[in-house]
Amino acid sequence: MGINIHQGLRRILNTNQEINSILITDQDGVPVVTGGEAVRNVATLTSSYVTALDQSIKLNLGPMKIWTFYYEAQQIVIFASSPFVVYIMAQPQANNAALASLLESHLKPILDELKIIHTQVIASCPPLPLYD
Repeated sequence: MGINIHQGLRRILNTNQEINSILITDQDGVPVVTGGEAVRNVATLTSSYVTALDQSIKLNLGPMKIWTFYYEAQQIVIFASSPFVVYIMAQPQANNAALASLLESHLKPILDELKIIHTQVIASCPPLPLYD
């Protein structure tokens, strides 16, 4: 299974030259799988996501679908697909609509496979003991 996930990420990176890297984390910000260039600032990236999520809740904007952040050196597109968060780091001139369409076209099968693995891992974990 895991090989298909890495192959899928590699295929996305090979067909979209403007994408530098893809990072998939769990909802706590723990990296699950990455593709492309190494992401050096994972903690800062996930912390910024949580802060932006908190602000959107306070502003009563509704559930997050896709967020796009433009910077001088890159753009970041973030998808939330419970229980995962997908970060796509791309060059600033990358087509934003094409990046946003990746969720349905190419990332969905990868996320579906990750969800199967996630469910199997959760099911195999013994419950934590209760302490009084």
